Amino acid sequence: MADIVSKLVRECNKAHVKGVDFPTIWQTTLKQHPYVAGQPLQDHSESGPALMIPLITGRHLIFDASGFRLG
Repeated sequence: MADIVSKLVRECNKAHVKGVDFPTIWQTTLKQHPYVAGQPLQDHSESGPALMIPLITGRHLIFDASGFRLG
């Protein structure tokens, strides 16, 4: 399970580094992923505004100015 989530984080960061915006990553990668449990929620992290994407594991995929990470 952790390997699948780690792969998802890497895939999202790879797209982000290539200049793909969040709405596109949401539509093409996250929205249909079986581990994504709901819509992005607005939040705030140490680096500023953030989006938290709930996962079926109970954790969140966090997207902020530094990219994607598991929270």
